[in-house]
Amino acid sequence: MRRPASWTGVAIGVAAGFLIGVLFVVALGVGQASDPPRARTVTVLARAPAPSGDETVITKTEVPDVVGERLDDAHDRLERAGFKVKEEGGGIFGTIVDSNWEVVKQDPVGGISLERGSTVHIELDRR
Repeated sequence: MRRPASWTGVAIGVAAGFLIGVLFVVALGVGQASDPPRARTVTVLARAPAPSGDETVITKTEVPDVVGERLDDAHDRLERAGFKVKEEGGGIFGTIVDSNWEVVKQDPVGGISLERGSTVHIELDRR
Protein backbone atom coordinates (compact mmCIF):
# COMPACT_ATOMS: atom_id res chain seq x y z
CA MET A 1 0.00 0.00 0.00
CA ARG A 2 1.26 3.48 -0.92
CA ARG A 3 1.97 6.09 1.75
CA PRO A 4 0.59 9.60 1.29
CA ALA A 5 3.20 12.27 0.53
CA SER A 6 4.56 14.06 3.58
CA TRP A 7 4.62 17.86 3.72
CA THR A 8 8.40 17.76 3.91
CA GLY A 9 8.62 15.83 0.65
CA VAL A 10 6.20 18.19 -1.07
CA ALA A 11 8.14 21.25 0.17
CA ILE A 12 11.45 19.81 -1.08
CA GLY A 13 9.88 19.08 -4.48
CA VAL A 14 8.49 22.60 -4.79
CA ALA A 15 11.82 24.16 -3.72
CA ALA A 16 13.74 22.04 -6.26
CA GLY A 17 11.36 23.07 -9.05
CA PHE A 18 11.70 26.72 -8.10
CA LEU A 19 15.51 26.47 -8.07
CA ILE A 20 15.57 24.88 -11.53
CA GLY A 21 13.30 27.65 -12.84
CA VAL A 22 15.58 30.35 -11.39
CA LEU A 23 18.64 28.71 -12.99
CA PHE A 24 16.97 28.73 -16.41
CA VAL A 25 16.00 32.39 -16.06
CA VAL A 26 19.57 33.32 -15.11
CA ALA A 27 21.05 31.24 -17.96
CA LEU A 28 18.74 32.81 -20.55
CA GLY A 29 19.22 36.33 -19.24
CA VAL A 30 15.48 36.99 -18.99
CA GLY A 31 14.54 40.11 -17.09
CA GLN A 32 17.80 41.97 -17.62
CA ALA A 33 17.61 45.58 -18.69
CA SER A 34 18.83 45.86 -22.24
CA ASP A 35 20.85 48.71 -23.64
CA PRO A 36 19.08 51.04 -26.04
CA PRO A 37 19.77 49.99 -29.62
CA ARG A 38 22.80 51.59 -31.19
CA ALA A 39 22.78 52.30 -34.90
CA ARG A 40 25.84 53.15 -36.91
CA THR A 41 26.19 52.75 -40.65
CA VAL A 42 29.45 53.23 -42.49
CA THR A 43 29.67 52.71 -46.25
CA VAL A 44 33.06 52.26 -47.87
CA LEU A 45 33.45 51.86 -51.61
CA ALA A 46 36.60 50.34 -53.04
CA ARG A 47 37.40 49.56 -56.64
CA ALA A 48 40.06 47.05 -57.62
CA PRO A 49 41.65 46.94 -61.07
CA ALA A 50 40.07 44.42 -63.42
CA PRO A 51 42.08 41.16 -63.67
CA SER A 52 43.55 40.33 -67.06
CA GLY A 53 42.66 36.65 -66.75
CA ASP A 54 45.99 35.15 -65.66
CA GLU A 55 46.20 36.99 -62.35
CA THR A 56 44.95 36.17 -58.89
CA VAL A 57 43.30 39.08 -57.12
CA ILE A 58 43.53 39.05 -53.35
CA THR A 59 41.37 41.63 -51.62
CA LYS A 60 42.57 42.68 -48.18
CA THR A 61 40.42 44.53 -45.69
CA GLU A 62 41.22 46.11 -42.34
CA VAL A 63 39.85 44.09 -39.41
CA PRO A 64 37.44 46.20 -37.32
CA ASP A 65 38.24 46.53 -33.61
CA VAL A 66 35.21 44.98 -31.88
CA VAL A 67 36.56 44.51 -28.33
CA GLY A 68 34.06 45.94 -25.83
CA GLU A 69 31.11 45.70 -28.24
CA ARG A 70 27.99 43.59 -27.87
CA LEU A 71 28.21 40.27 -29.69
CA ASP A 72 25.40 41.06 -32.15
CA ASP A 73 27.02 44.38 -33.17
CA ALA A 74 30.50 42.84 -33.43
CA HIS A 75 29.22 39.93 -35.52
CA ASP A 76 27.48 42.31 -37.95
CA ARG A 77 30.56 44.54 -38.34
CA LEU A 78 32.91 41.64 -38.98
CA GLU A 79 30.60 39.97 -41.51
CA ARG A 80 29.99 43.26 -43.36
CA ALA A 81 33.76 43.68 -43.61
CA GLY A 82 33.92 40.25 -45.28
CA PHE A 83 35.23 38.08 -42.44
CA LYS A 84 34.04 34.80 -40.95
CA VAL A 85 33.50 34.84 -37.17
CA LYS A 86 34.49 32.09 -34.73
CA GLU A 87 33.07 32.59 -31.22
CA GLU A 88 34.84 31.22 -28.15
CA GLY A 89 33.08 31.20 -24.79
CA GLY A 90 29.37 31.71 -24.40
CA GLY A 91 28.58 29.64 -21.35
CA ILE A 92 26.97 26.25 -20.92
CA PHE A 93 24.03 26.88 -23.27
CA GLY A 94 26.00 28.94 -25.81
CA THR A 95 25.06 32.46 -26.82
CA ILE A 96 21.26 32.26 -26.77
CA VAL A 97 20.73 36.04 -26.71
CA ASP A 98 23.63 37.74 -28.55
CA SER A 99 23.03 41.15 -26.97
CA ASN A 100 23.76 39.65 -23.51
CA TRP A 101 27.40 38.94 -24.48
CA GLU A 102 30.38 41.25 -24.91
CA VAL A 103 33.58 40.73 -26.90
CA VAL A 104 36.55 40.77 -24.49
CA LYS A 105 39.30 39.65 -26.89
CA GLN A 106 39.79 39.20 -30.62
CA ASP A 107 42.44 37.56 -32.78
CA PRO A 108 43.73 39.11 -34.95
CA VAL A 109 43.45 42.49 -33.28
CA GLY A 110 41.67 45.38 -34.99
CA GLY A 111 43.56 47.44 -37.54
CA ILE A 112 45.39 44.57 -39.25
CA SER A 113 44.72 43.97 -42.94
CA LEU A 114 43.57 40.44 -43.81
CA GLU A 115 42.22 38.68 -46.86
CA ARG A 116 38.44 38.85 -47.17
CA GLY A 117 36.96 35.54 -46.06
CA SER A 118 39.55 35.03 -43.31
CA THR A 119 38.36 34.00 -39.85
CA VAL A 120 38.41 36.36 -36.87
CA HIS A 121 38.28 34.64 -33.46
CA ILE A 122 36.40 36.49 -30.72
CA GLU A 123 36.26 35.63 -27.01
CA LEU A 124 33.02 36.39 -25.15
CA ASP A 125 31.93 37.22 -21.63
CA ARG A 126 28.54 38.06 -20.06
CA ARG A 127 27.58 41.74 -20.01
